Amino acid sequence: MFGSTGGLKSGRWVALVLFFWVQGAVAAEKQEEWLYSFEPGDNLWNLTERFLIDLGYWSKLVRLNRIQRPRQMPPGTLVRIPLDWLKVEPAAIQVIDVRGQAVHLIAGKKEQPLVRKVWLHSGDRLRVGKNASVLLKFSDGTRQLLGSNTEIELVRVNRFPGTGIGDTTVKILHGETENKVPVRGTRFEIRTPSANTTVRGTVFRVKIPASRYPASQVEVVAGVVQVQGDQGRLTLSTGFGTLVKKGAAPAPAVKLLPAPRIAAPPPVIRRLPLELRWSPVEGAKAYRILVGGPGEDSASVLRSLVTHHRFSTSSLPDGQYQVRVRAIDAAGLEGKESTIEFLLDARPLPPVPVAPTADSTVRTGAVDFEWSTPPQASHYRFQLSVDEHFRTLVVDNKGLKKTSLALGSLVPGTWFWRVASFAGAEQGPWSMPQQFVLKPAPVAPAVETVTHDDSLQLHWQKVGTGQKYRLQLAEDQSFTNLLTDVVLDEPRWSMHRPQSPVHFRIRTIDDDGYAGAWSPAHTIYPKSEPWYLFGIPAIAIILLAL
Repeated sequence: MFGSTGGLKSGRWVALVLFFWVQGAVAAEKQEEWLYSFEPGDNLWNLTERFLIDLGYWSKLVRLNRIQRPRQMPPGTLVRIPLDWLKVEPAAIQVIDVRGQAVHLIAGKKEQPLVRKVWLHSGDRLRVGKNASVLLKFSDGTRQLLGSNTEIELVRVNRFPGTGIGDTTVKILHGETENKVPVRGTRFEIRTPSANTTVRGTVFRVKIPASRYPASQVEVVAGVVQVQGDQGRLTLSTGFGTLVKKGAAPAPAVKLLPAPRIAAPPPVIRRLPLELRWSPVEGAKAYRILVGGPGEDSASVLRSLVTHHRFSTSSLPDGQYQVRVRAIDAAGLEGKESTIEFLLDARPLPPVPVAPTADSTVRTGAVDFEWSTPPQASHYRFQLSVDEHFRTLVVDNKGLKKTSLALGSLVPGTWFWRVASFAGAEQGPWSMPQQFVLKPAPVAPAVETVTHDDSLQLHWQKVGTGQKYRLQLAEDQSFTNLLTDVVLDEPRWSMHRPQSPVHFRIRTIDDDGYAGAWSPAHTIYPKSEPWYLFGIPAIAIILLAL
């Protein structure tokens, strides 16, 4: 996988040579060799006939390997053979994966889009677009991953028949590559405007970096390599990197930063956005995130550079993924990587619950449920339960076309509901469970009165613990002209008897502040006078007349 790329001005080429030692291999300053292990029936003559360019080379093999008894070489005997002595024939490179836009240019022909399973040959050129990547597989099993904004030319694509090893030269005009070369002695050379790399059996990264990193970078993931610059060379072992400037020796080896410790996500991720977190790495100035398919045959589908130790995206389609995370030091060298795999199965997206909202209290007899319309949803599944794990389902409706549902006759208590989308026959993940409490609306109190000559007492049944009561007195039945508006802790109220008709009503206020319905309005009239009092004025008038 790759960091940022950028071209460099052409100039004198710098020799940057990488070698990998295996058991029996020659030193770096000697010519490249293939190490062959004798099998039953082998001898120097048939070995020469099968693999070498001329039968006369059998005597050279004897001298090179200091063989004392050419006719007595048991199985398992190791023979060193210089690659330059081997037969060679043209080979081909297969395009394993293409993500994003890439162009294939065959010499003398028009450009055409690069697609999977195409075979490439010497002289072909590839141009990888922005935010794209291409994975190539060579005849010897070598894999090369081309990053964003990379352009290459296949200078030499050959193989040594019968050996299983290749002879390849790739010129990088600009960009960056990640390379995995088999350990069997393959000759694999990368040329760039500022450096050459020749590798035999290792995993390494070579970059023509952006302007903020003004030197070629070499990062060794596995193996031991020797880096050759204009003014000297440097041996790098696994887990070390270096910078090489034109006209200078390689910079001293730098230990690559350790792999970040990723907080492992669940094996199946059902929600977006996808979020990854890892422990900060001391010395890291940034982090590289590379997302691809599982295994070795997938190019990068997403790559990102972040400066913090977390990453979030909603752009990935559903599928199986492998994510690699590396820390990047101040010089731009990318360190060791951590890898995780998971299945993303988050679509069709779940609706967003609208009502009742989470942890709300509902007072109506019929509960109205409502949710949003996610993309590509054809219908919905609704569940209502008395437990948050939905083990006991009261409602399980799988064929809802609308984004609302009204349910009546629910008993008071705590309820949980959720909804999922369907895209055709596929059900997506559930929405987050929503909890609500269904409470009956407070009943308007039934009021009783106790009267005295000069006072009036009202009292009603207490509804529940913690509840209060609101009482209003008014001159009119519409309660526009209020005489009293008071909140009471106890279900009683006393007053002087009114001199004119008044109207009153009472409502219950629950412990959560919810106010119930008003009681029907009642009227209190002034106290009636005894009937005989009405005759006193008339008697007085009669007496005066006498």
